Amino acid sequence: MEGAGSVATQLDGKVAVVTGAASGIGRAIAERFLAGGATLVAGDLRDADPPGDGDPRRWRSVRCDVAVEDDLAALIDAAETAGPLGVLVNCAGISTKAPIDEMPAGLWRRVLDVNLTGSALAIKHAVPAMKRAGGGSIVNIASLAAFSTASAHNTAYAASKGAIVALTRALVYELSPYRIRVNALAPGIVDTPILHGHSPEWLAERAGRIPLGRLGGVDDMADVVAFLASDASSYVTGQTIVADGGLTSVMYSPNDQK
Repeated sequence: MEGAGSVATQLDGKVAVVTGAASGIGRAIAERFLAGGATLVAGDLRDADPPGDGDPRRWRSVRCDVAVEDDLAALIDAAETAGPLGVLVNCAGISTKAPIDEMPAGLWRRVLDVNLTGSALAIKHAVPAMKRAGGGSIVNIASLAAFSTASAHNTAYAASKGAIVALTRALVYELSPYRIRVNALAPGIVDTPILHGHSPEWLAERAGRIPLGRLGGVDDMADVVAFLASDASSYVTGQTIVADGGLTSVMYSPNDQK
């Protein structure tokens, strides 16, 4: 049956590029792809070593600042040396908090350059490679903040992630004739190192707002991206999947019902 088989099986043999692959969600995605049989090109500002139980022959680390177009071009070139490019995941991102009336222009530009322009330029360089390969899958990482700003003084980040959702939709007409799919994942509150500076009380309070009763895990996000990257989602394009434990679907905390 067309489309049958596990997600892992349908990643086997694919060449995949993941930006932001040295830590957090990007690292979990990269490791999931490697475990699923893909050849992984990990792009990040620092070297990303392969997992101890992974096949190092199918893992290559490339230092890359996604705000620098030449770095992105080199990243895609490195992937093509491993074989036809099948998957691009734009996961590199930064966040900052500043009131809009105090926002330095340089800070605004840096957030947009990394989160939005970096994703667009990675796609620019990946698309010719995917055309040569006969198709591919692009997964952009958006955020809960694209739909709910989540916290005060989050303007630049929220604007960049809202634009990622629009970018994902806008590319459907352009890329579908080449059998290139483009989708996005919008994570909710995910337990990554960036949250570990908060107190246990803060983390518990945030988890208490989520209908499923827990923070997201990086593996939860990797599961969704693996699906979108694989042939299991061969009829899915232009979509943004929100993985937030139900947070954006309610106007109350579960604790409010007690």
